[in-house]
Formats: sequence, C-alpha cells, structure tokens
Amino acid sequence: MKKTRRADFVMGLGFMAAAVCVFTLASDFLKVDRGIGPGDYPRVVAAGLFILGAILSVDSFVRGFPPIEEKFNFRAVLRLLVFIAASCAYLWLMSILGFNLVTPFFLFFGMYFFGYRKWLTMALVSVCVTAALYVIFRVIFLVMLPPFRLF
Repeated sequence: MKKTRRADFVMGLGFMAAAVCVFTLASDFLKVDRGIGPGDYPRVVAAGLFILGAILSVDSFVRGFPPIEEKFNFRAVLRLLVFIAASCAYLWLMSILGFNLVTPFFLFFGMYFFGYRKWLTMALVSVCVTAALYVIFRVIFLVMLPPFRLF
C-alpha cells in the first residue's frame, strides 16, 4: 500500500514510543526473587511492540514516501476528536455507572459512529462482547471491574 507508507512510518514511531513508556512504567512493578513477576509480562509485550514498530517504520522508510496528494482533512480530525471525547465520557460514566451498564452503549455508539447500521446485530454484538469481556476479566483473570455506584 503505497499511500499509507507515511502513516505507517509515523505509527511505527508511535508504537516504539508507547513501548518505551510501558517498559519504563513496568520496571516500577514489584520484583520477585523467583519466577515471573507482575512487571515481566508487560515488559515482554513492550519489547515485542518496540520491535514490530521498528520493523514497520524501517520498512516504510526504505520503500520511500509517496508525494502528498490531498490537503489536510479537517472533517476527519473533527470525527477523531468526537470519538476521543466519547471515549473520555465512557471512562467517566464507567466510574459512576459501572462496566456492565456503560460498555454496551459505548460499543453500540462506536459501531454506529463508524458507519455500521444493522441495529439488531449492533445490539447483540454490544451485549455479547460486554458479557465476554466480563467473563474473561472478572471470572477468569479475577480483575475487578468498575461496579455500579449510583445508589
């Protein structure tokens, strides 16, 4: 994909920067004498992310960038900002209304926002994905999810 090489280069650099941040933050986790500690898995994932980001950036740089053909798209930036604001609202509402209540609505909104219009499918996917995430994180991994705290 010749048109995406510039974006691939920037995203690869972004992945590498994110990997450095995760690796640095994970080094502050609890150290254990034997076995795998809580910081080891994030460091392994960060190292993999750094390597893949470097491969993406180097590959797109070596192949060269195409000339810039289109002007800056303000509408795309506005849509991005709207979705970021919706994500922030989701996180804020999740702290009040809980994971189980807010997540299906956020997933439904995300699908609608990106152009999907099959209402029944959107509703089913939203509820099923929320249930699957709940089972994976709360039941299997025993991770506490934000509870309903309105009353």
